[in-house]
Amino acid sequence: MRIAVPTWQGRVSPVFDTAQRLVVVEVQDGSETGRTEEDLGRLLPPQRAVRLKELGVDVLICGAISRPLAGVIAASGVELIPFVSGESADVLLAYLAGELVQPRFMMPGCCGRGMRRRGHWRGGHGTGRGRGRGMGFGPRDA
Repeated sequence: MRIAVPTWQGRVSPVFDTAQRLVVVEVQDGSETGRTEEDLGRLLPPQRAVRLKELGVDVLICGAISRPLAGVIAASGVELIPFVSGESADVLLAYLAGELVQPRFMMPGCCGRGMRRRGHWRGGHGTGRGRGRGMGFGPRDA
């Protein structure tokens, strides 16, 4: 499995659409087996979705993301886990442990955008379940 996290100064980049760097981590049997860094600086938002597929990314964990780009990424089969903040290393460890749903990893001010409903994140974020769901971009969230 390949997990991608846009980074800025060691943290999850606040906005994927304008992120400059992307860390792609290869995971096998719950352990990291490889890591690469990609430069996203010159890529326009639609090109970013294409690049994720070229890199074989299965999961994108990011901060804020525009609705159009989120839709394209989700439609391409990449599991999207948006509105995440924190140190990149901590976020990756929490995801692998199935503990990304902790409030400390939620972007400030994003609770009302479909991330939390009745005390939990929708779509099983951080558990590997919920491919493309629970992003707050569906018809009920419009």
